[in-house]
Amino acid sequence: MVRLIVLRRTKPLPYASILIPVSSIILGIILSAIILYFLAGISPLALFSLIIRSFISPTVVKDTLILTLIGLSLVIAFRASIWNIGAEGQIHMGMLVAAWIALFTPLTSAPMFAKITCVLAGAVAGALWAALAGVLRAYVGLDEVPITLMLNYVAYYVLDILVYGPWRGRFTYGYIRTDEIPEDLWLTLIPGTTAHMEVLVVAIIIGLSTWLMFKYTIIGLRLRILGSNPEFLRSAGVNVKHVMVLALALSGAVAGAVGALYLLGDTHRISYPVEAQTAGYGYLGILVAWLSMLDVRAIPLAAYVVSSLRITGITMQIAGLGGTAIVFLFMGSVLLTYTIAKVFSEYTIRVQR
Repeated sequence: MVRLIVLRRTKPLPYASILIPVSSIILGIILSAIILYFLAGISPLALFSLIIRSFISPTVVKDTLILTLIGLSLVIAFRASIWNIGAEGQIHMGMLVAAWIALFTPLTSAPMFAKITCVLAGAVAGALWAALAGVLRAYVGLDEVPITLMLNYVAYYVLDILVYGPWRGRFTYGYIRTDEIPEDLWLTLIPGTTAHMEVLVVAIIIGLSTWLMFKYTIIGLRLRILGSNPEFLRSAGVNVKHVMVLALALSGAVAGAVGALYLLGDTHRISYPVEAQTAGYGYLGILVAWLSMLDVRAIPLAAYVVSSLRITGITMQIAGLGGTAIVFLFMGSVLLTYTIAKVFSEYTIRVQR
C-alpha cells in the first residue's frame, strides 16, 4: 500500500523568499488566463498584452504608493502575528476625520497646516479604531480576524449615516455625497502621473521608519518576538497584552493616514453608499504584505505588481471584457498559488510504500 506522508522541512527551502512570490505571481497570472479563456473566451495573448501595458501605465504609480503604505501598515501587525484584516475600516475612519476637518473647521484658511492636521488626525483615528480590536484580543481573548473584519463594515455604515444625513452636501447635483473639500487642500500631482507628491513623501518617511523600527528599536524587537515566541516576552517581564494593542494601533495609524491622503488627493469628497465606492485598498494590501514575505524592503515591489494587476482588471472592465470580479480573480489566483507555494516551502511530501 502507498501512503503520502507530509513532513515539515528540517531546512528552509533555498531562495524561498524570492521563489515563492515570483512563482506565485507567474502561476497566478497563468491560472487567471486559463480561467478567463475557458469561461469568457478571452485570448491569453490579449490578456498578457494588457498586463504588460498596465505595468508601464502612468496610473500605476498612484496605486503603488498607496498600496506600499497599506502593505507597511499590515506588515507591522503581521510580523507580530496579529492579523489585521481591518485596514479598510481604518482607512475610512481616517477619511472621516479628515473630511470633518476639511469641511467643517476653520483650519482650511491655512492649507498646509490643514493638510498636515488631516493626515495626523487620520492616523490617530485609524490607530484608535484598530486598537479597539487590539483591546478585545488582548483582554477579552476575541480573535482579531473577525473583529477587524466586522469593524470594516461598522466604519462603512458610520460614514453612510453621516453622508446621508448631516454631512450631505448642498452642491451635489442630486447625488448623495458631501460637498467637495476646498481646492487649496488638494494634494500636488507628480508630473506625468496620477500620483501625489505628498503621498510619496509620506511613503518614504513611513517606509524608512518602519524598517528602522524593526531593525534597531526595542518596540520592533518586541513585535518580532511576539510573532515568534510570546512566552519569551512574558518570561522577560514584558506585558504581552500591551504589545498586542500596540501592534494593531501602529498598523491602524498608517492605514488611517492613508485614508486622509486618499481623500485629499483622489476623492475630494465622500459618496453614499461608501461600501460601493471603496477602491478596496485595505484588502489588496493583504496580498501586498504576503507577497513581500513580510519584508519591509520588498513591499514597494509587491505593491507595484498588485497595482499592475488591479489596473489590468479595471482596463478589462472598461473594455467590456468582464465585471468587477476580474480584479478579484487576479488577486485570488495569486493568493491561491502563494498559499500553495508557501505550504510546499515549509513541508515536503514523501511517498511511503
